[in-house]
Amino acid sequence: MFNLCLRTIILLWVLVFLGTSLEAQTNENEENTESAQKILIFRTSPGKESRAEGWFRFQVSAFSPLLVVKVNGFAQMISKDADWAEYEIPYFLKQGKNLFTIFVQTKTGEREEEFIVSYEPPAKKSKAPPPLNGVIMFGQTNSDNMLSVQEANTKTSAAKNDLLLSGAYAFEINDESAVSLNAVLKFDRHQNRSLVAEEVLFRQFGTEYRHKNLLSLDFSSGLGQSVISLKEANPTNPYKAGEFSEDVQSLFLFISAKKSWGRQFSGSLKIQLDSQNKVTTDSEDGNLTLISLGAKSRWDEFRFQGRLDSKSTALKDSSKDYQTTVLDAGVSYSWTPWVFGLNYQNMNQQYANADPATNVVLQNKKDEMSLNCKYSFSNSTIVGGDLKQIKQSSNDATKAYQANQFTMQYIWMF
Repeated sequence: MFNLCLRTIILLWVLVFLGTSLEAQTNENEENTESAQKILIFRTSPGKESRAEGWFRFQVSAFSPLLVVKVNGFAQMISKDADWAEYEIPYFLKQGKNLFTIFVQTKTGEREEEFIVSYEPPAKKSKAPPPLNGVIMFGQTNSDNMLSVQEANTKTSAAKNDLLLSGAYAFEINDESAVSLNAVLKFDRHQNRSLVAEEVLFRQFGTEYRHKNLLSLDFSSGLGQSVISLKEANPTNPYKAGEFSEDVQSLFLFISAKKSWGRQFSGSLKIQLDSQNKVTTDSEDGNLTLISLGAKSRWDEFRFQGRLDSKSTALKDSSKDYQTTVLDAGVSYSWTPWVFGLNYQNMNQQYANADPATNVVLQNKKDEMSLNCKYSFSNSTIVGGDLKQIKQSSNDATKAYQANQFTMQYIWMF
């Protein structure tokens, strides 16, 4: 009986002790909660930024001296016995949401809050190209076989100057499409005036429609006229000496499409139809068809490009018909402001029928290898040099030749 009473007394004592401890703990928790509520943390800088670099600003206020202030785990300076403080923390934001965790501890409590600063860089507005743009190019070409004669004949070393003027005026329809008027003028002048009959004048005028996003393609279509004129060296009318007379006129129509896969690769297709009129004879009047496939890619500072052209004719004189295939491949390396390049071009020309005069079906093959270098003084001014080796073989010995050329160019774009 005594033991039962003793156990009862001990149990009651334990229950009283536990009740007292729980009440004390509850009071302590309530006191800490009240202390945390007496600590104020508020941000004074914006929650959304348009620049990556800046300052995260906030203030801390409490009813007792501050002991610890941390931002993302890094302690900040605190004045002695201060119950209020203002901070500026430098940052470099990543795009999207950026988290700042602030922890504050005082003598009576502590508090932690999280703030989010969003960084959304402004969208880059593409600068609209000017309605008028063009190119002026002046060059000089030195060749050890200017007349492209065969090895057995005497070669003529000479130099000529070239001038190219190109301009386009665009009428914008909307952000993705425009119509432009294009003009090209090119002519050359031999420094050796005995070669005046070799001088050529080329003129072209056309209009083009372009849509930058037609079925995910950069689409273009256009039509125009081109004229090739030759210098009158020995005209029947002496008053026309030194003038250019038209040799070939042609009307052309083309469509082209380009597809890009990011900035690393792009492919293109172009189909062009020409209606040719030979001024001095009717035998070379007819149609020409050009199909061109191209590709470009980039890897770091290297640029690779390739093109495959197929050109066929349907002329009045079937012996003049030919099929030409051109393979052009090159690579360039950019080392600002320099650009170095290597290019190779192979041309195979196969005539459809035998020449009545020689009874030979003409076949020509030409290889061109060139090294080039360009230097950019500015975005609009470029100078360059090109060293080219040309070798043509043929089943007609008179059309086989070799030549070496060196060209210097000055280019101004506007």
